Amino acid sequence: MLNDGEELARTIREIAARRPHALSLAVVPVGITKYRRDPYPLKQFDAAGAAAVIDEAERWQKKLREETGRTFLYLGDEFYFLAGREVPPEEWYDGFPQLDNGIGLTRSFLKDWEETAAEGEPSAPSASGEKTADEPVYLDVVTGTSVAPIFERLARLAESETPGLHARIVPVENDFFGTTVNVSGLLTGKDILAALHKLDGPRTGVLLPERALRAGEDIFLDDMTLSAFREALPGVRVEPVEGGADYWQALHDWPHYHKARAGETAYMWQSNAAYTKPM
Repeated sequence: MLNDGEELARTIREIAARRPHALSLAVVPVGITKYRRDPYPLKQFDAAGAAAVIDEAERWQKKLREETGRTFLYLGDEFYFLAGREVPPEEWYDGFPQLDNGIGLTRSFLKDWEETAAEGEPSAPSASGEKTADEPVYLDVVTGTSVAPIFERLARLAESETPGLHARIVPVENDFFGTTVNVSGLLTGKDILAALHKLDGPRTGVLLPERALRAGEDIFLDDMTLSAFREALPGVRVEPVEGGADYWQALHDWPHYHKARAGETAYMWQSNAAYTKPM
């Protein structure tokens, strides 16, 4: 940790002084893969360090909102996960100007879930040959380890509302980049399959994070195709999920859920570190 403490305060102070030319400021924790060879003893944040960054940021956020009515400064979701705190409310993100950098992704996901739940109507498109709603459904929900508690909480809620639903959250350890990389968008097909093959019990379907697939392509970061992934799970329907609305629909109405991926341009969680395997 090099840029926290007084250095973080200096950065915020200097960039905030450049408003309105500076539109917003994102702060994210360092990402370190197992391929890092730099001998400098760079450390990742722990719970106490993440909490300290949140506390410092909140002081600035309150000041900035008093001045302009906008938060301006936004923290990566990982800080809140590490510190065991809830992500800020929707209004704190000012329309999510840093969403492409993953800032506010969790709150945006929850917002989509809540809006879809308020409508309360499962999707109309049908996947042919699926089980009826009266039969039990066993879904494995693949996630990165950092966001798994959020998915767990929503899955339990969906089970309480949907007779016959059994949703199992599968937090996947990232062997490809290293276990310190814990976001869903950097999971590979091989690591996901390894985690799924270790699990016993019935499995009707698998929900994959859309962000684990390259934008606009049915390919994981380790070059495994979505077709090859599906072939490795015979008799199991595999569907990507993008956002809280998809997750709500998939859990509440699995027989009719289907994700058409044509034209998808999902955020890939790759903006805050060089998550690339060396040649």
